[in-house]
Amino acid sequence: MSLATFQSTVFINQGFGVPGEMFTDAPFQVQTYTINSAEQAYNIIGATACTVTSQGFCQAGSGGSFGFAGILVNPKNQALFGFNGIPLEPTLQINNYSPAALATMGVMIVTLPASCNIGDYVVYNNTTGVLSTISPTTPLPSGYSFANAIVTNFTPSTSGTQLAVITINPTYIIPQPV
Repeated sequence: MSLATFQSTVFINQGFGVPGEMFTDAPFQVQTYTINSAEQAYNIIGATACTVTSQGFCQAGSGGSFGFAGILVNPKNQALFGFNGIPLEPTLQINNYSPAALATMGVMIVTLPASCNIGDYVVYNNTTGVLSTISPTTPLPSGYSFANAIVTNFTPSTSGTQLAVITINPTYIIPQPV
């Protein structure tokens, strides 16, 4: 009979957070839309911005003609059916024609494709809705729109993706395209 082993390592820092979760208890505003993007793969919680296409509907990117809908949030409140149709397979992807929570105000955790700095503007790709950042001195690149957000906290990462805390607020000044 062998004895069970006990925990021998205790980490000092807790895990940073889940993309799409609110970071603080600051005031926030979230609205629910039915999402219907050109590609279902674009619908990633905590990594995608959407625009309104018609009353009650949105899509990833800037294809909607009725303005900014927000950033996909609240992963624990979404009805997830698993990745590639496999039940209970973890995913942050929302199926098309599903209800989606989109934040237009608040402090939240997001996934960014590269490292960033505090104070960087958060922008999104007009086709896919994928979030990224630019420095405040960089003009808004063609093919991108301002996500009404700035980076307010981040954790350094050596890999390609970066978890960051952003503050989204509809009153932020929008940088103009090149």
